[in-house]
Amino acid sequence: MTAFRKLWKKVDACVFGIVKYACVVILAALVAVVFSIFFGRYVLSRSPIWGEPFSLLCLVWMSLLGSALVVRRNEHLRVTMFDERLGEKGVFLTELLSTFCIVAFSIFMIYYGGKLTQKGARNNMAGVNVPYSVMYVSMPITGVLNLFAVIGEWLERSEKK
Repeated sequence: MTAFRKLWKKVDACVFGIVKYACVVILAALVAVVFSIFFGRYVLSRSPIWGEPFSLLCLVWMSLLGSALVVRRNEHLRVTMFDERLGEKGVFLTELLSTFCIVAFSIFMIYYGGKLTQKGARNNMAGVNVPYSVMYVSMPITGVLNLFAVIGEWLERSEKK
């Protein structure tokens, strides 16, 4: 089992390291594009036609990939005011419920995101002339990353005990 954990840690660090840097690059592109839209609109009196669809594409990808990073680090929003009253077992049960919800939503994203990606291949985004599936494929990818993140997070918890 320790060989599996060592391999898992390396793969986990590599995958989520790539996701982290992809989010940084996407954020930089988003800032540059939104600035060019602003500059074009208010200074040059014409903004690039590809700017808004491209910024939407960046925003969707960054948001969904960023959510996988948050799930991996267990930093999502949570209500902790009842933790002291619930005790250790109650907190564990709420974390288990939270994990179940994340897994269920991830499976939903994989299944329906895949269907949406297939349908989006038929239509192109105006201005950037790429299929909508380029944007929609972020859903099943994030679903898989969320499942991967949940496994990694629970493996870390089991090591601490």
